[in-house]
Amino acid sequence: MVERVPPEAEAKYNKYLQLRDSYNVIVQERMNAESSLGEIEKVLEKLKVLGPDAELYKMTGFVLVKSKKEDLEKELETKKEDLELRIKALKNQESMVKEQIDKIAVELKQLLSGIGGPVTKGGIGGAGS
Repeated sequence: MVERVPPEAEAKYNKYLQLRDSYNVIVQERMNAESSLGEIEKVLEKLKVLGPDAELYKMTGFVLVKSKKEDLEKELETKKEDLELRIKALKNQESMVKEQIDKIAVELKQLLSGIGGPVTKGGIGGAGS
């Protein structure tokens, strides 16, 4: 006889899938922000070795605009600080969602273990599954 999954377990599983998807989006956003931060840090390092009168341009839309070194450094430092804050917020969000995923996974395992025997580790795993 086939036992039916309780509605509570089905709802928890749907929540688990939703949180896992959210977690993956957050991780991707964090990785993109870290990549952008790395690029900005490289540019700032290169700017340090240039003289104050170096002829520099920045891309604005589809146009290159002549800029002062000092102005570019300030702009990049601001972007760097913004990205560092964004990364910190994303890491916190990532951690909170991961905890929720782990909690729901445990609850699901408990709910389902009473139905058809034990749930294997491959059945419901952590966020990285």
